Amino acid sequence: MKKTQLTIGKYVMLSFLALGLTLSSCKKEETTPTTTEPTAEPSFSAHAKVQVPIVLKETGELCGPCGTWGWTAWTDIIDALEGDAFLWSNYSDYFVSNSFFVNQEMDPANSVMNAFQANFPYGGSKPLFYVNGVESSSSTASVTDANNSIATDEASVNVSAAYKLKWDGDKITVDVQTKLYNNLNGEYYVGVYLVEDKVLATQAGQNGTVEHHLAMRGSVQGGVWGYEFINGAANAGQTFEKSFETTIPSTYKKENLTIGVIIWKKQGAKYFYENAATN
Repeated sequence: MKKTQLTIGKYVMLSFLALGLTLSSCKKEETTPTTTEPTAEPSFSAHAKVQVPIVLKETGELCGPCGTWGWTAWTDIIDALEGDAFLWSNYSDYFVSNSFFVNQEMDPANSVMNAFQANFPYGGSKPLFYVNGVESSSSTASVTDANNSIATDEASVNVSAAYKLKWDGDKITVDVQTKLYNNLNGEYYVGVYLVEDKVLATQAGQNGTVEHHLAMRGSVQGGVWGYEFINGAANAGQTFEKSFETTIPSTYKKENLTIGVIIWKKQGAKYFYENAATN
């Protein structure tokens, strides 16, 4: 499987050396001292009035079909949608071992994966594929559904998310800005989620220890659903900002991490996808 999703493990600083020109003379040669450009504060990624779908695979490492036809189907979905959608493997209750993904979430006692399974209309078997919280009839349909979502008419896009990302050792800070394109009324939340690729674990249907693709690792502060940024009426053109931060567990590999931002609309006890952003 090709790997083109950007990762957030490393920043590269570019240093520029100013070389002084010297003249031939009896005087001691003088050179311009070396200077280094200051590190710029990261800026918000650009807002785009488009739908960024969320696509997940309900799976489990003890699920045989998840490791056979479901394994191939998931890699096909990733290859088709990488860079255009926020994707993750959801190791929720059933057909999972507590020694792997369940207890490896950043907050196992408040499992994001189990909350997502309970929030979406779970079909009771695995593997299943969901686009924007709605079960797709097949893996092929998942790609079609996601692409149809991306192609949604611009006028129907209500809100977008942009973010800036900072590392300080093992601490990550994600500043999120949401922007409204239409007048909205209701309860809206924004959450930031961490996903790790190439997680080593066993898988029924595969031989030995294998690389699991895009495993959900949990919420970056704010509980499962993040923080409420609208409660009531809000006007087109408004922006809202919120900062999220957490310390990354040492067991996670930074170079394989990505983030996803999801905007939710709460209706009753359920949370519905509104839009997303991802690196």
